[in-house]
Amino acid sequence: MSLEAKNLTLSYASTSSRRGKTEIDVLVDANLVVERGQILALQGPNGAGKSTLMKALARHLKPKHGQVLLDGKNIWDLPVQHFARKIAYVPQTLSAPPAMTVRELVSLGRSPHQKIFQLSATANDQAIVDEALKHCGVDMLRDKLLSELSGGERQRTVIAMALSQGPDYLLLDEPTASLDFRYQLELVELLDSLRAKGVGIALILHDLNIAARLADRIALIASSRIIAQGAIEDVFCRETLRSVFAVDIEVYSSNSGGREVYLPARLK
Repeated sequence: MSLEAKNLTLSYASTSSRRGKTEIDVLVDANLVVERGQILALQGPNGAGKSTLMKALARHLKPKHGQVLLDGKNIWDLPVQHFARKIAYVPQTLSAPPAMTVRELVSLGRSPHQKIFQLSATANDQAIVDEALKHCGVDMLRDKLLSELSGGERQRTVIAMALSQGPDYLLLDEPTASLDFRYQLELVELLDSLRAKGVGIALILHDLNIAARLADRIALIASSRIIAQGAIEDVFCRETLRSVFAVDIEVYSSNSGGREVYLPARLK
């Protein structure tokens, strides 16, 4: 069972005064697999196509060529509700009414599991929402309005909404961006526990060290292509990182668990 991108080319429409409407390829011929019970980290410079790829995996963007397969089936051939029960997506920003409470937003994650005319949540739905609130450390904020939250609190609330879906696959676009060190570590531990339960996870990270700590596999994206992918020891070599990020990366041995630490040293 997997979520797979096969020969994926993704593009956006662009309007030029001379040529009229054209398409710009953002990602070309991409192939990767998100396995159940594993974490895949997407990394690369800004504008490389990482978020675009994530949108395609989440069925927010139709591919120009190729396809995305969920357990062997084209995601665009699946009923919307079935897909939403399997895949949860956390974008960089989520629009939601500021007058909505934390619990109300997290409860929306149960929508794919509810019947069309169901007016109230079941006891099981409520228990799942409570567990998601607790897992993400926002249970004490359940009655707060979204407008009253800090950036990090809002991010954890959105992740809780995704968890309440009970997905097989979790897609996260820069989930650590608004989090301080403590909540970054809590997120790492949360994702570790979800992996152990068999959830397949793909996430975009800018921090090489969090990726090295967390991911089973890395996909490096630059210049609209997947440059390298595989296990950390195969992908995180100086020359590959230098070609992708256009900086020299120094690698140091950590005193904690023998992990390597990656630090930018100088411009290429």
